[in-house]
Amino acid sequence: MSSFCDLLHPSPQMKILVATSHSDTLVKDICTYLEPFNATVDLSLYPGAHSESSSSLITKVDTIKDFNSPIRSATRDYETIILQDVLHLHSLPLKLLQLIYRSLENSAEVIIVQKCGVMETSDIETLLEKAEFRAANTIHELIEGYDVIVAKKMHMWGNGL
Repeated sequence: MSSFCDLLHPSPQMKILVATSHSDTLVKDICTYLEPFNATVDLSLYPGAHSESSSSLITKVDTIKDFNSPIRSATRDYETIILQDVLHLHSLPLKLLQLIYRSLENSAEVIIVQKCGVMETSDIETLLEKAEFRAANTIHELIEGYDVIVAKKMHMWGNGL
């Protein structure tokens, strides 16, 4: 998992959000990796099986009632947002990505982690483009059995937020 964590750009006091349908070792690995940076990790738990996360970095846990609902976040609140097996299940994936765009600081990144084959990576990249994200890159098998798509919020390129 350390190679996944290499995608993060840690800085002191950084704040990230993990929106997932199954919190698992990925959340634990992220917390372990970010601990030296005194980071904050918020969780949005969509319906699914979640293992207990007991890291001191986790400051907020929202339980999202269904895949029609958005994450709860403030404008420009996060430096990174990770969507783990949520996008293909969400009834409004474009709206979800647009909300994530507003929730990210300028020049921040969204990282989408999807089980291989559940959604075409080209479709995800198209949705990201429509939501004004730029420089989308797909990394196959960074995590065994998963595709990882990383895209950037470029200040003043789209919505200007």
